[in-house]
Amino acid sequence: MLDALRRWVMAMAATGVVCAVARSLSPGKGKRVVGAVCGFAVMAALLSIAGDVDALGIGMYAAGFREEAEAAVEDAGERARSETRFIIEERCEAYILDKAASMGVSLRSVSVTAKWSDEGFWYPVKAMLEGDESGELSRKIEAELGISRENQVWSTEDGH
Repeated sequence: MLDALRRWVMAMAATGVVCAVARSLSPGKGKRVVGAVCGFAVMAALLSIAGDVDALGIGMYAAGFREEAEAAVEDAGERARSETRFIIEERCEAYILDKAASMGVSLRSVSVTAKWSDEGFWYPVKAMLEGDESGELSRKIEAELGISRENQVWSTEDGH
């Protein structure tokens, strides 16, 4: 009996630890799903003393959710990083188009490419500009966005 009680306490503790880790690693909307699964795991561990339920097996089963939660967190981080890149590029393009319009420079299209820095953020590194080249706009892009003139590729409608 004492051995069964010890196993039950260990199962409860293991389930609690695994559930706490899984919940802390789960992303926003994933917390609800992980919370529900953890609730069932804790309930099964709690009831395992009354029946012949393998609480340790349930704890190991719940440990599998930890791995899934870690993978989900990593995937969410990658998606967030990708979306941030898109936003940076899009805002830089809009800035260049607005600046060109205010300077009277005719641009048909702008495409900005961002790069991931060693410090952990996206920054603009290259701009493809279709329109009449403007030295003044080029200086503004370099000064305000940090895109060097060498990384500003200008072309006209006919490709030159």
